[in-house]
Amino acid sequence: MVRSLAVVAVLSCLAAPAASAQARPGTATASQTVTPSAPATRKFAPSAKTEANRSLPSEVGRCEIGVIPVGGNLFMIEKFGSFAPNNLHLRAAADGWGFDDLIVSRVRAAAPGAAVRKIAYSREQLAQARDAPPIFRIADSNQKDFVRQVSAGANCDRYVMVHRHGGKSVFGIGIAKFTASLVNRTYLYALMYVRVYDGRTFELIKEGPAVVDDEPFLSRVFNNPIGGPYRLLDDRSFPASRAEAIANPTLREGVRALLTASLDKTLPAMLRQSAKETPR
Repeated sequence: MVRSLAVVAVLSCLAAPAASAQARPGTATASQTVTPSAPATRKFAPSAKTEANRSLPSEVGRCEIGVIPVGGNLFMIEKFGSFAPNNLHLRAAADGWGFDDLIVSRVRAAAPGAAVRKIAYSREQLAQARDAPPIFRIADSNQKDFVRQVSAGANCDRYVMVHRHGGKSVFGIGIAKFTASLVNRTYLYALMYVRVYDGRTFELIKEGPAVVDDEPFLSRVFNNPIGGPYRLLDDRSFPASRAEAIANPTLREGVRALLTASLDKTLPAMLRQSAKETPR
């Protein structure tokens, strides 16, 4: 139940940032000379789905692994104090940090020699998954249906969806500062979850959080302060605003390093195991 709600939360959180990252349809403004015998033709702006399809690489041939990266551009800035009024929850649009492209590159690195293809999707498709009826959320069917919908026509042997995940008090990617009367701690974190689906039946083959070590589950729950990959930072690293966070190259490179380390640790074994369970 908790895992299902966490996945739904990521779809809800990312739908808005994904919209800002998508190219918005333009409106034709160039004037045209129209003669009586040649009536003007009305031009329509391309839909978001069309734009998403245009961004799909022109790859042909067999697809062994289709990658559906749901990283988006959301960077969380949060502060947790001893008293609720001291808490802070901000969302910053980290455009240009390249979370999705990084995810695809790590899948390619984890499966050398395999035909890997990025699967594009539109903001409408992401929103539909977010707004799925509650019964589907409980059964995790909305994630399966989302993968099936966005991968239509790709015909890959397997599909790998990598999306944001929840930890202790935090979710996805960001920076969090925990303040107390005596001790303050600031953490940079990147929590992701990996799901591998059969490309024919769309049944879930493998799943699990992206981790940087072999820390047991109970240890991660009780001993890990974040509940996933993190880096302890100096308290002075906590940004004063969204703009300051996005302009900070240390935060950008730190998050990308955490993503790379966790995906490189998790993906190879998961892809090898799922390959053995996928019919050829």
